[in-house]
Amino acid sequence: MNYLAHLYLADRAGADLAGAILGDFVRGPDMSRFAPEVAHSIRLHRRIDTTTDQHPRVLEAMARFEPGPRRYAPIILDVLWDYALAVDWARYSDEPFAAFCSRGARAVAASGSLFEWPRRPTRSGFNTLLRSYATETGIDFALRRIAARLKKPEPMVEACKGWQLQLPALREDLPVLLADLEGVARAF
Repeated sequence: MNYLAHLYLADRAGADLAGAILGDFVRGPDMSRFAPEVAHSIRLHRRIDTTTDQHPRVLEAMARFEPGPRRYAPIILDVLWDYALAVDWARYSDEPFAAFCSRGARAVAASGSLFEWPRRPTRSGFNTLLRSYATETGIDFALRRIAARLKKPEPMVEACKGWQLQLPALREDLPVLLADLEGVARAF
């Protein structure tokens, strides 16, 4: 799961939205510098990641990649699950997609001082990022940006080719995956 899905699941569980994103940036078990609700949401993010990595639908999706590119499947799938969620948003939420993105971006930007990014997230920038997950161009850009952070980006770029072929199965799997993850989030 990537940013959009983590925000969605945190929101469904009544957890802190900024913490749902911070889970990708905070290392180690020490949460003493965070307010309790933020620390809880960071831990929830980690639990969702662990559950996702072991979920049968995710394992099946990873198996659909060829052996060489399969090593990049977890990264690619995280982004593609967000695309599947974004394009089918009305199936999962009564709140309009643009409104949810704006609300999530507002919450993340309001807690910007907690982030140790080279640049702290802005409301406008994070809103644009979330909304881009609903477009193929946005997904292509996200995948290229992630690959560029690797020592050798070319193998991941190659593994991403034809990602659109994964979508029918991912869109079919997502309701089951989200329901299971939402159950984990609410019980956490």
